[in-house]
Amino acid sequence: MAISFKIVPPAAVALFCLLMPGIANAAGTMEIHHRSGDVNTYRDVDIRVFSGSLFLTSEDGDGTIVVTRAACSYQGKIIVCLPVAAVLVQDGTSNALSLKSGTIYLNYTTAAQPLSASSAKLPANSVMLALSTRNGTVINLRGRIDQVIKQ
Repeated sequence: MAISFKIVPPAAVALFCLLMPGIANAAGTMEIHHRSGDVNTYRDVDIRVFSGSLFLTSEDGDGTIVVTRAACSYQGKIIVCLPVAAVLVQDGTSNALSLKSGTIYLNYTTAAQPLSASSAKLPANSVMLALSTRNGTVINLRGRIDQVIKQ
């Protein structure tokens, strides 16, 4: 069974980011590794799935990375996605990220699930993500999903 993220217009992405309620229980950690060797670490990242898009918002709300398109399938009870399109939303504008590769693991269940070909488990209601951009930036994220909004 294949699942596909929907294409969300950039204006809708920016509007959702502006109207998103305050981050209360965010439990994600994101690291952005730049080609220069610098690393930015963001704690308490808010993780939401809205209309098939994955929203990752910094604790201060200043920046959101949105994965707007991905090809997804199930591996057991875990959804594994290969992202195709993502944007960075800051200051009310969105800028496309030039993705080179990436993988997203989503566990919507209430129990930890084993990762394929690994002894590790993905905790309940959580996500693990790794993205690489064409300019050499690597983005890693692990955390609990704060909210799923279906449409």
